[in-house]
Amino acid sequence: MLRWFLGSLLALFVLLCTAITGGWFWIQHKDFAALASAKLSKSLHRNVHIGHLHIHPGKWITVDGEDLHIANIPGGSRPDIITAGTIHVKLRLMSLLHGPIETRDVIVDHFSGLFERTSERIPNWRFVPFEDLKRPRPVKASEEKPDLHDFPGLRNLTLKNSDVTYRSAKGASYQVTMTQVTFQSKDDASPVKMSFQGGYNNTGITLDASMQSFDALRRVPDPYKATAHITSGDLTLDFNGTLTDPLNFDGVKGDVALSTPTSAPVFALAGLSGTHPALPLSLKGTFSHAGDNWHFTHASGALKDSQINDGTFDLEEGGSGTPDIINTDLTFGHADLNSLTKAFSSDNSSGQTDLPLVAPAKPDPVLHVKLTAEDVLYNALTFSKLKFNASQTPGKINVSTLTLGYLGANLQANGQIEGDGNRSRINASIALSHGDIDRLRRTAGLAPIPVKGSLSIRIIAKAANVSTLNEATRKADLVAAVSMEKGEIAREIVETASMDLRLLVRHAKGTTPITCMLGVLDMHQGIGTVAPLRIRTDAGIIAAKADVDLNRRWLDLVFASRPFSTSFFALDIPVRVSGRFDNPDLSLARWSKRGRGLLADSNELTILPPALRSFAASNPCARPTK
Repeated sequence: MLRWFLGSLLALFVLLCTAITGGWFWIQHKDFAALASAKLSKSLHRNVHIGHLHIHPGKWITVDGEDLHIANIPGGSRPDIITAGTIHVKLRLMSLLHGPIETRDVIVDHFSGLFERTSERIPNWRFVPFEDLKRPRPVKASEEKPDLHDFPGLRNLTLKNSDVTYRSAKGASYQVTMTQVTFQSKDDASPVKMSFQGGYNNTGITLDASMQSFDALRRVPDPYKATAHITSGDLTLDFNGTLTDPLNFDGVKGDVALSTPTSAPVFALAGLSGTHPALPLSLKGTFSHAGDNWHFTHASGALKDSQINDGTFDLEEGGSGTPDIINTDLTFGHADLNSLTKAFSSDNSSGQTDLPLVAPAKPDPVLHVKLTAEDVLYNALTFSKLKFNASQTPGKINVSTLTLGYLGANLQANGQIEGDGNRSRINASIALSHGDIDRLRRTAGLAPIPVKGSLSIRIIAKAANVSTLNEATRKADLVAAVSMEKGEIAREIVETASMDLRLLVRHAKGTTPITCMLGVLDMHQGIGTVAPLRIRTDAGIIAAKADVDLNRRWLDLVFASRPFSTSFFALDIPVRVSGRFDNPDLSLARWSKRGRGLLADSNELTILPPALRSFAASNPCARPTK
């Protein structure tokens, strides 16, 4: 009996050994591709194809797969969302029983992932039935939180010769190529090290990152700490912060520092390689990304010769059929528009700085811009205390605020740019106050004039069929009123204008106060008329008219005193000043037909637009002289 029992037990042992050995041999040679494809297709709600799949049992189970294809959703831009050439992974046997799964020696070759939204903004990365994808997702905080409590542990992973592409609903594609990417971690409680070698937009990138452990990753949406150092050519970028959804690069917040002496990698990453000169850039601030919002605040640094003291950039991704919205609020110390325009312009053959004035019918992104600067350089002009506020709508740009200082004067403006294809219509209202007449005269290249005082100017300007600021300046039609209520004029000029006989026996000295001055300018594309131009003093009243050509830098001016306002000795003979701004000729107005014509109109008041009437009417010189 005992012999029979021992024999039976030995036979059972031999049978089990044979079965295990046979099963082991069968498992190692069995191709599980069809079975795994069917199981994955059912669980992912997508067609899954695996060319070959082999399993090698042991304490660490080895899995080798080839030719993986996971189908895209209907309407996707390519048949598969994911493909992979080969996948090799080892799984710790006991972790399959009580999880999370622990892996090592993971090698993936020729992986390709396309993560996109269709034109209806349906994401392809949610593995649910397609009909559920098309339904709006309920907005519940619990559903939006990532759940990574079962995320597998990785001792070491290598990804080679691979790429990942994100494609937006508007068709823009952003591809990251991965020559070799590695992850390493001693155990689930140890930090994770990542190394990346690859590129973006055919521009090489390397990245080294240090992250918290996989145990910490499984606790998200608790903030997950990470630091990263990125280089691309002469560009360096450092990040130190946290993420609440690391796999989707969401819930990001941290400090960012960027530096490049040429910006060549920045332009290359933007798809503009080789199109711009060197542009030194350094920038630091706080970056955040949550959902559709990308935010960069407390920005400071330098952009070539321009100093950024503080700034905020905010991008809100648009929904279906709606554009992205960008809000910027920048504070500059010194802003050199000459160097910046040259750097960002592909055509600067004229050598002049020029700014585009184009209002697209369907702007994307839509821009809302606030700028301030201590001083601004534009061509040969230097402005101070800039404040600029503009908003964009379809076919229109509204400039609600433009204030700056120039030669001690304060300038305020507002207006609209209305798009007409690639051309625009401009309407602007401009006000200048506290403008020193002598400083403005010298800047305009005019010959010295014996008048001192502070000017106030109001301008209504229009331009049509233009595309840049300089073109609008040349083609503008404008009406302006120029006023002075405090100033002084050389007494000799007043007596000369009135042809005072006392000048034959003496030389008038000193100045006389200007009670008021008013000039009205009507100009078309640089050619205009000033009428009237009146100056009232205690010594007399002068009325004048002038034709001005800014293109030729030429003027033709007639002025004369009014007889009722001058002394008994005044002959009140009109004088004509004609020629180039910097060297005009002086003659008697009545000696020429042109001079007599100007003289006849010298007391007329040009009809002003309603916006200028109250400004001119408040000046005592608005009342016609006799």
